[in-house]
Amino acid sequence: MMNWKKSLRAAGLVAALTFSLVGCNTEASYSPQEIIDQALQETKEPLPYYGEFTMDMGEAGGIAHVKEWSKDGKRRIDMTTENGEHFISVNNGSQIIMYDVVEKTAQKMNYKEGDLDGLQSPKDQAEMLFNMVKDTHDIKIDGEEKIAGRDTYKMVAKAKKADTLIGDMEVWIDKKTWQTLKTVMNSAGSKMTTEYTKIDIDAKIDEAQFTVDIPEDVKIEEITTQEPEAVTLDVVKEQLDEFLMVPEENGVTLSTIQDMKMEERPEFSFEYQKDEQPAFSVSVFKITESYTEFGDTQDEKPIEVRGQKGTFMELGEFLTISWQENGYQYNIIRENPELTKEDLVAYANQMTIMK
Repeated sequence: MMNWKKSLRAAGLVAALTFSLVGCNTEASYSPQEIIDQALQETKEPLPYYGEFTMDMGEAGGIAHVKEWSKDGKRRIDMTTENGEHFISVNNGSQIIMYDVVEKTAQKMNYKEGDLDGLQSPKDQAEMLFNMVKDTHDIKIDGEEKIAGRDTYKMVAKAKKADTLIGDMEVWIDKKTWQTLKTVMNSAGSKMTTEYTKIDIDAKIDEAQFTVDIPEDVKIEEITTQEPEAVTLDVVKEQLDEFLMVPEENGVTLSTIQDMKMEERPEFSFEYQKDEQPAFSVSVFKITESYTEFGDTQDEKPIEVRGQKGTFMELGEFLTISWQENGYQYNIIRENPELTKEDLVAYANQMTIMK
């Protein structure tokens, strides 16, 4: 398909990282930080609304027109693209259903209460973004404008360095509801603009909107997710044979090993502590013929690890180094923000074969 199918995952990430903000009713003047603080306040019952917006992903992705219904934690998205594609996605509070109307395919995924914590919450989403850009961007108010007939603050976040994964951003925030009504985001060399053309706050929404009428001839694929599971070292040995581990010395201890329950391959994460505090984790898996590396991002920088060509990425407090060695992929992720890139490389250099 089509660019939109390939772009939906990226679009979902951008949407999750934008300023999804919640209700408050005031028109005072604020500094950028005050707007951020106000916008991150949680409300027990976010306002229901119906909205229509356009999503423009440029030449590579094209333009989509979206209708959106949101009420009591439930959400329906109805998206059509200029290429004739049509997607419907519904979260009814216990199940997510995705229906490709043109291709006549559908998927559903059940989830328990709490499973989407940190993904559903506007506060968590916004905090995730601010934590990623607070040290890398300069944020300021750049006037007030009307979007979809509503008064907004325009905020601009300028990246301090060029060639970053998250580049310059512009965000228009409703002055009364703190809802984000427009975003312009530059990410990894591409530009995405999302803008509401209609927004009806406190709309009366029928519960029928949170069901999907799927034709009988469309097979619904059930997506199951498995949580990581603690396992013993012997289990890892059976799956991976000989692999590298960080030795337990100089205050470093292995606290747990997690089977990541990846469908395509066995993958394990080793969680390490230093002086009884979380320090870093090491993930490892065997590289198979079907393994496809993610495309390089502008934030990945070259680095040498154990005499091998590797990469490192640092975004705010997130820091990871990655490399391949003897048919295995290794990734070390920082858990203690005081650790440096050089510290992670030093731990990698200490790794020895586990037989």
